[in-house]
Formats: sequence, structure tokens, C-alpha cells
Amino acid sequence: MQSARRLAAALNAPVDDEEPDLGFFWVTGLTTDGAIVVANSYGLAYIPDGVQLPEQVHMATADKAISAGERASWVTYPALAVQGWAVHHNVKLRALIATAEQLADSNPDVAKILLQVDDIPDSGEMVGRSRLAVADPATAERLAQTPDVHLLAVLPPPPADAAPPADQRFRLWLPVMKTMAYDDPRRQTPHLQAFHAYVAHAQELAGNDAYTAADPAAQRRAVDGWLYWKHLAGLHQAALAEVSVGKGAPIRGMT
Repeated sequence: MQSARRLAAALNAPVDDEEPDLGFFWVTGLTTDGAIVVANSYGLAYIPDGVQLPEQVHMATADKAISAGERASWVTYPALAVQGWAVHHNVKLRALIATAEQLADSNPDVAKILLQVDDIPDSGEMVGRSRLAVADPATAERLAQTPDVHLLAVLPPPPADAAPPADQRFRLWLPVMKTMAYDDPRRQTPHLQAFHAYVAHAQELAGNDAYTAADPAAQRRAVDGWLYWKHLAGLHQAALAEVSVGKGAPIRGMT
């Protein structure tokens, strides 16, 4: 329990002294057999830059054993994601861990362990797996085995237009945050759509960074980012194709 509580507190701490985006937070679950599962309120398999997850921690919305459509039904509701993951794997949750505000709209049939302000550390820095390793471990392993001289072979050919793409990340991130300004299950589809637009653009920028990198280390980071955003782009596209969430039907587990 203490390990899960420390992880929950660290995940909700600032990263690089930056304040969290509107409505972004993590919920941590602990199963009766000691497994730890986490989920956050943004997108599917999204992990902010610089955040690492310990090896033994599961991320509900990154679990490939669960269909993209099923995971899409949890979007923006991390407590529901943790519960849905437990149901899929036929395990029982012992507790959900987050702040009172973060668990205010959930009604789980498990205990709530409420974090206090004093529980949250000044920094959420942890040692663990990169976000690519969490979202797509097989691809992360292949990249780790790819020599520097072959990194660009992982990417498609560069576009004929040599002009770098304009950085539109801030503009595209605003609609993602905007969907979190109101608590309504109908926000799920707009959130997925906005997130898909963002990750597709982030993938394009990462590809350009890889082709223009000044050294192998920077190039490897850019290729890692390109692969991560490519995975998320495909996942969000599949989720939008599989299901239509938030169109009047109640979201399971929400009251």
C-alpha cells in the first residue's frame, strides 16, 4: 500500500516545475494481489514528457489486451479506467488512490485512499520506463537494438518540401484542455478527436526533428518521440473508429 501511495503522490506532483494542464490528473489503483495500475485523465496511453513509470506498474489505457474501443469508453475518467482494467483482467481492487477532488465524481465499490496536499512531493521525477516503453514495449525494444547509423531507416522518407512544419502544438493543445472544462460524458468524443489531431501533429514535428538532429543522441530522442506519437495516433484513430462515446448513453460506472 505504501508503494502505491508514494507512486500516486509522485504522479500528481509537478514535472519540471510546470503546473498540470487543465483537468489533468492521475488515479492509482491497488489490487488485492498487490498489482498497481494507473490512469490519467488525458487521451489514451498519454504520458507527459519526462514522466517515467516503474517496471511493475500497469497503465490501464495503454493495455493492448483491451480493445481501443473499450479503452475509449474510459477517456477523461481515470477512476473508471482503473476499474475497467481490473474487470477485464478479473482482479479485485483493494483501493483507489488520489485526492478527494480527483475522486469526487467516482463511486467505486472499493476503498478510497485520499491524498492530502502535504502528501504531494515538490517533484514527481521517478526512474522507470519511458513513455514509448509503456505504450509499445516491443517497439521500444527494437529501437534500443537499432544502431545509431540506422535510426533514420525507422522513419518514412522525408517530405519533398524541405521547409520544416510550423509548430502548432500550443494551438492544438487548447482544444484538448477545453474539453476538460466541463464534467459531461459527452466530452469524450471531442476529447479523443482533439487529442488525435494533436498527436498526429506531434508525430510530424518529431519526424522533422529526427531528420535535422545535430547528433545521434538527439536523433534517437526524436525517433523515440516519433514512434511514441505514431503509436498514439493509431490508437486514437482506432478508438474513434470502433466506438462513438458520449452521445447520450450513460458511461458505465459513473453516477
